[in-house]
Amino acid sequence: MQIIVTNGPLSEREQDAYVRQITRKIPPSAIEKLYLDVHEDYVDVRYTLHRYRELRKMGGYCISEPDTWNGAKQAELRDMVPHRFGEDD
Repeated sequence: MQIIVTNGPLSEREQDAYVRQITRKIPPSAIEKLYLDVHEDYVDVRYTLHRYRELRKMGGYCISEPDTWNGAKQAELRDMVPHRFGEDD
């Protein structure tokens, strides 16, 4: 997690307090950046989360995100018919 302090100084102890407060609700591994915007009487806290890659399984193999595929694989994805669970034929 990257901590970015703007508009003034903030001691390590204060930064740790804000990190502890945020990580009570959100796992630290999910937070990419924590922004601490210092004002005179208060601190604005914002954060961005890690972008989790969408992995797809096609043809029995786990392959990367669809936007990195070649044209043939993208066409295969478009033409796939989803399997419907629990429906009577």
